[in-house]
Order: sequence, then structure tokens, then C-alpha cells
Amino acid sequence: MHELQPGQNQPIGGGRIVVGISGEPREDFEAQTQTGAVLLGADGQARDLSSLISAEQPRSLEGSVVFTGYPPAFCIELDVVPATVARIALVLAVKPGQSAGVTFGNFTTVRTWLTDAADKPVLLFPLPPATYGEKAMVMAELYRYHGQWKFRAIGQGFAAGLPALAAHFGLRIPEAHPVASPGSRPPAGLSSFSGTGFCVHPDGYVLTNYHVIEGAHDIQGRSPRQRCRLEPVFADPTNDLALLRADASFPGMATFREGRAAQLGESVIVIGYPLGGLLGSGPQVTTGNVSSLIGPGDDTRALQFTAPTQSGNSGGPLLDSDGAVVGVVSSKLNAVRVHEMTGDIPQNVNFAIKAALARGFLEAVGIDYQSRMPRTVRSTADIATEARDFVVKIECQA
Repeated sequence: MHELQPGQNQPIGGGRIVVGISGEPREDFEAQTQTGAVLLGADGQARDLSSLISAEQPRSLEGSVVFTGYPPAFCIELDVVPATVARIALVLAVKPGQSAGVTFGNFTTVRTWLTDAADKPVLLFPLPPATYGEKAMVMAELYRYHGQWKFRAIGQGFAAGLPALAAHFGLRIPEAHPVASPGSRPPAGLSSFSGTGFCVHPDGYVLTNYHVIEGAHDIQGRSPRQRCRLEPVFADPTNDLALLRADASFPGMATFREGRAAQLGESVIVIGYPLGGLLGSGPQVTTGNVSSLIGPGDDTRALQFTAPTQSGNSGGPLLDSDGAVVGVVSSKLNAVRVHEMTGDIPQNVNFAIKAALARGFLEAVGIDYQSRMPRTVRSTADIATEARDFVVKIECQA
């Protein structure tokens, strides 16, 4: 097997190959990072998000590039790649929602590799330690040169993380609004948008924010364990809540906390599908605490929490340390806008609709949800495993 240094390239001919990105410790690497293969034109730009192949979107339109699973790898039929695709970039990024200190320096090894059709190792590119401080990286690329495919080791980092990496290829991640007001519509010109929801009844009823589905004509639910069509049942634009019904049952169901409401300072967990799942493979988990019992503008219907969220988390459950629902994630402050106004950068200022309001909405429309009294503290890992059965990504087409 030939080992490459940054900038070196190697002819690889044609046919079928497999390329992948791996790191050590393996469990930490796969939990904290996400990989993608981006199909690029001669100008080095992606046409749109359909050009991004990942665990979330595992197959290119014509089937020449397929995500094959973990460790993250892509099977590529070089002779089938469309002539309009001049390059295929292999990218790596720290998952959204990780703590600010997570970089590739958290891992002892990061490498890109290539095997041939017989699964024989051909090329290896270990990332130089000097670049481990980055949060996103173009690891390598496959490119055509005089009709022949070549592999080039790159190692180009982006300290600003996933948004900067996406912008490099002409992909745009929708920005969150300063505070997502009830009934806020998708940005003008955006034909598809997404959020998060969670199952609250065994007949497939899903709770989310109204602004997640506003203006949608087609709504799909998607998770590693679920694929379904969703139809709106009831909507409350004033309180930014909506109830959908799936055409299939869910393997799990959320439970609301009975008794006392969320308390100031208590630990909370957010589980959802931020940034439209860009380079994502499944639900993202973040943790924090309740920082205020009132929302923006002294809104007593909401509470404030510190668990990091991104665009796409809206509509997901805010869970307590036992995994019970204490709120519905609804909005966050736009850090850039606040910085322009005050000169300060707010950190993790996020809001959720209080569970009492969500429960009142469900009762009003006749949904018998589950609830339980607080129990013992459970591990975040156990809560996340349970929540994967009832949390779903909501994909909307306008």
C-alpha cells in the first residue's frame, strides 16, 4: 500500500473502488465526526445538496457513489460517474452540537484510505498532526486528468467548521432566525426545509413546531429506524405547535414528566436533526441546563436552556435527566445579529415551549399522551438510545 503526503497524487485508473475516512479511538471518532463525498463540477462547486453523499443521503442520483456504512466509506463506480462531475471531494467535519473544544486533535489518528475492487488496500493518507486543530477538513479528492482518474491527498482545514466547509463548495446552510416567531415561514426561495418531531401516541401522532411545517405541501418523516409520510392533523400557530400523523407506527413513544415543571438549573438533553442532516447520519445529542424559566420578551410560555442547538432542532423534545419531556425546542438567538447590536457574542441562548403548554395542546385535540413522575437520573447514552425510537427528522417540500 502506498502512503501519500499532502499534495501528492496517484493514478487509480477506473472501475470500482472504495474510499473511506477513519480515526482512533474509533468509537469517539464515529460519535463526534461525520463524513461526506461531494460531487463537484469543473468549477469546483457542488450543484446543490443532492451532490452531497453521506449517511443521511447514501446514494447519488445515478448511483455511481454510494455510502456503504461504518467505518464511513463510499463505493464509487468510476466508469459510471457522470461526465459533468470533474471531482469528488472526501470531507470530514465535527458534528454540530459538540462542545467548542472538540477538534480533530481529540483523536490519535485520522486517515483516508482507498481499496480496489478486490478489497485490496492501495492508498493511505494519514492526516498530518499539524492540522489536527481544525473542525472541518477536505481530506482528499478524486479528479479526472486527461481522461484518467487520480487520487490527491489534500488535508485542507476549516477552523470555522461545517458552515465554512459547505460554503467552500457553494452549499448554503440555512441560518437560524434571531428568534423563530410563531408562524415564521421558510426563507424566500427555499423549496425544502426540515426540523425535528417526536412521537406522542402509539397511533403515530408526532408533535413539532408549527413553523417547521408552515407552507409545506409534502411532509416526510425520516430516521435511521423510521421512514413514513406525515399529514398535518391540528395546528396552533399562536403557540407554535403542530400535530402530525404518520402512515406507520413508531417503535417508541415519548413520555412527558408528571408533577413539577422544569426547574431552574436542572440538566436537560436535546435530541434532533440539526442543519438539515448535512453530513449527518442520525439524531444529534447535546446537553445543558435550564438557564431561565421565561422566554424572550418575558414570555412565560417558554423557558431558556443552554444545550447547543442549530437550525433543524426546532420541534424536537427537551428531555430531563430521566428522559421525560419537559419542553419542545423552538428557537435560538442569532449570535451574529446580537454581536452586531451589542458587540457581544451570546453563547447557547436557546428556547423551548414549556411542556405544560404542549400537554394542553394535546389534551385539547384529544390525544392521550403518556406521562410519569420523575425517577432516578439516567445516563445520557441510555436516554439517547431510547429517544432514537421516537424522535424523527421532518422533511418538508414547499
